Amino acid sequence: MKQPVGLLSGGQRQALTLLMATLVTPKLLLLDEHTAALDPGTADKVLELTKKIVAENHLTCLMITHNMHDALTLGNRTLMMDHGHIVLDISGEERAHTTVDGLLDRFAENVGHALDNDRILLSKEK
Repeated sequence: MKQPVGLLSGGQRQALTLLMATLVTPKLLLLDEHTAALDPGTADKVLELTKKIVAENHLTCLMITHNMHDALTLGNRTLMMDHGHIVLDISGEERAHTTVDGLLDRFAENVGHALDNDRILLSKEK
């Protein structure tokens, strides 16, 4: 608590930001790539903290991510966008049985071309 914020690691800053954003319970928690710049271990810790805060406070959360594994394993609905348009919206049983490869295939079917974003493609497996 006495550590200046400027001396915290990226993960510590993200955790602090998440805690600050939820001190007063929001109606909607918006998370935009909140683990993007973190190493995998730290990102996992921040995601665990996120899940805990969302569950304990019964929050509705919109999380933007390029990590397809996280997109399918967190929450209850996955939307994919291309150039600002929703091209895929899955939930329920359909989402529960979708793999990352299946998600990428569905994206390609819906937009007419394969996904070519290296960051997304490299996030396929954990």
